[in-house]
Amino acid sequence: MNRVLSRLAALWIAIMLLASVCACAESSISTTVVMRVSRMTQNAVVKAGEDLSIEVDIDGVEPESYQWFFNDVPLDGANQKVYNIVNAQPEHTGVYRMDAFDANGKMLVSMDIAARVLEDTVPQAGDGSMPVGVAFAAIALCGGLLLVLLRRRARA
Repeated sequence: MNRVLSRLAALWIAIMLLASVCACAESSISTTVVMRVSRMTQNAVVKAGEDLSIEVDIDGVEPESYQWFFNDVPLDGANQKVYNIVNAQPEHTGVYRMDAFDANGKMLVSMDIAARVLEDTVPQAGDGSMPVGVAFAAIALCGGLLLVLLRRRARA
């Protein structure tokens, strides 16, 4: 009797395993990566007056169209894979986004690129800013005074 129950249990387990494998096989989804970003401009930094060029290259698929944005605002006429700014100025500093689309208008990829245009001026003496070293010394001094006060309070 035990032998029969053991065989029935083993058969039941085998059937359930087979059924679960079939169920998993029916509901599985196969995906294939057909594209990848092979090269993109990383955080572009240029001096004021220089040309700024940003781009994204995609391997495996040729997008039908592109749209560039600056701080989430679409740029008129900026619909190539490369976006160029001649004579970049500090107001061109910000986040650029490139959206690439297929022939049906479906977005293939969206990439953000941070760009910074450095001013070509040197801060003037007496501009009111505190040097970093002085600021850290002031913070350290305040921390030391606070520590002394806490120790005195603990002794009292």
